Amino acid sequence: MRIPEDKIEEIRSSVDIVDYINQFVSLKRVGKNYVGLCPFHAEKTPSFTVSPDKQLYHCFGCGAGGNVFNFIMQYEKVSFFEAVKRIAEFAGIELPKPERKDRWIETEFEELYEANRFAEEFFVKSLLKTSEGKRAMEYLYKRGVNDATIAKFGIGYSPDQWDALVQHAIKQGFSLELLEKVGVIIKKEDGSYYDRFRGRIIFPIFSITGRIIAFGGRRLKDDENIPKYINSPETKVYTKSKVLYGLYQGRDSIRKKGYAILVEGYMDCISLFQAGIENVVASGGTALTEEQVRLISNYTNTIYFIYDADSAGARAMMRGVDLILAQGIDVYIVNLPEGEDPDSFIKKYPVSEFDKLIENAVNFVEFKASTYQRLGKLDDPNVKVKAIRSIVESISKIPDALKRSVFIREISSKYKIPEQVLNAELEMAILRSGKETVKKEINSQAQTGSSVILKFKSIPAEEKDLAKILLEADDVVLRFVFEYIKLSDLTSDYVKAIYQKVREAFEKSREMKERQKVDIINDLLNEAESDDFRSFLTNVVLSKYEISYFWSLKDLSDEEDELEELWKAVDDVLTKFYLRKIQKIEQNLTEEIKKAEISGDEEKLSMLLSKKSDVGRKKNILSNRGFKDIIRKYLNSLNQV
Repeated sequence: MRIPEDKIEEIRSSVDIVDYINQFVSLKRVGKNYVGLCPFHAEKTPSFTVSPDKQLYHCFGCGAGGNVFNFIMQYEKVSFFEAVKRIAEFAGIELPKPERKDRWIETEFEELYEANRFAEEFFVKSLLKTSEGKRAMEYLYKRGVNDATIAKFGIGYSPDQWDALVQHAIKQGFSLELLEKVGVIIKKEDGSYYDRFRGRIIFPIFSITGRIIAFGGRRLKDDENIPKYINSPETKVYTKSKVLYGLYQGRDSIRKKGYAILVEGYMDCISLFQAGIENVVASGGTALTEEQVRLISNYTNTIYFIYDADSAGARAMMRGVDLILAQGIDVYIVNLPEGEDPDSFIKKYPVSEFDKLIENAVNFVEFKASTYQRLGKLDDPNVKVKAIRSIVESISKIPDALKRSVFIREISSKYKIPEQVLNAELEMAILRSGKETVKKEINSQAQTGSSVILKFKSIPAEEKDLAKILLEADDVVLRFVFEYIKLSDLTSDYVKAIYQKVREAFEKSREMKERQKVDIINDLLNEAESDDFRSFLTNVVLSKYEISYFWSLKDLSDEEDELEELWKAVDDVLTKFYLRKIQKIEQNLTEEIKKAEISGDEEKLSMLLSKKSDVGRKKNILSNRGFKDIIRKYLNSLNQV
């Protein structure tokens, strides 16, 4: 069973790609397009472009590109059908149901998502409908978690048995191998399986699109011999360093309020959210990572950092602050009373008191200074130097030179140290940091598809421009182009595929409308068998013509320079194609002339030299005039008609 083409088109056209992608990437309007930081590779300067006119996206850094279906396919690594289904859900459009559900699970990634969904249903049912679950519910109620929050965060319970989930899967006929792959059950040496999470409250971890990708489990028993928390192992759909707990639930509030509150644990996040402070995310009890900071930067440029008010929490914030600053994000540190964490504080005090903590949050300079002071490191002059140097190191991470200057002035005033001394220290820190950054960027480029961009460089510029003309031109231009350029003239398979698709559509209708061009682009994207081709296609559609240098060399009067850009591109492309043909003819003639000279055939030599001279004259005219005269005659004939 296939989804009808008209249904696919209805779904695609019902969703604005800018609105959809803006859920995952913070987009800003630049001219007629939108730009943001690419979600598919690490970058500090936005190169990810989304076109509302073309309903396409393309990253000019790593080459990722496509339509709204391709975006979700790349972002969540799902099949085309699954992407269509998810966009249909977003648009509120119903799809015909397949006869058997498993028929639509077409990739390993979807199998893993399905395994997590199966486990989640079991955990929720175990919490709500078993006697053991009642004890877990009592614990949650005791911790102040209500039914609405339990449902919102999908909290469940894993029975205190060795194989409760295993036996449930066997009864339901669900694959134990898949459940092992996502880490909810473990395989023993004898080939049998047992549950990973036993006797634990289960906190599902959601992707930014709302799919369950992993689980965290908190022990229900007060047993110091077992870990308080355990997590799913990393899988193909779950990388711990790239996930923030609560981001799926809190992203809209983060955007609305303009800042994110960053906490450490699941319960910290849940308790604040339940209290109405929904712009909160948790690092999940691990050290903050660059990927996690980058995730937050898609929704806000301001973070309020709250970790436990103990020495370990302070050290975690020290490390995290530099990561946040390096992403160009403003960071403030919230000081909790001694012995409190966000979960305990919000249960003891009203929300208004928490709001005061936010209002009184300090910047990283004040935080570091007070931390060193509390640890007694500012009493000794030698240690004081180290503390100030540490603060300058943090300032060096800030990409904005003006911000760095303001913070240097603040330190100068606070510690009575001349600005020039601090600036010298800052320059050294930036130099050290710059070397590390260059290494990271080189490694990043090697891993993000820069080879795709290099592949495009091997495609002649005139063929790229031809592809763009084919996808933008009306029937008047296409009729002219098809007369002078044939499929056999092309060297790139990518351009050949575009040429064939457009020519077929043109020959059917003989009239190319904007709607048809959009359909052609989306057909090519949906039919593409490689990401490289999708990348080339979106690069072509969203790039400018490469005509300026060659076209400017032509011998033209001011009046003749008035052709619109599309016709200039046509002129430039045809000229280059025919010069390429002439160059081959000249090479062949040169070889024939050499043979004639060796054989002493004077008559043939004279004929070949005459022919080469004639070809040279045509080449000179073509170089100077191009196809401009032919184009003008063509356009004049249309006007006369």
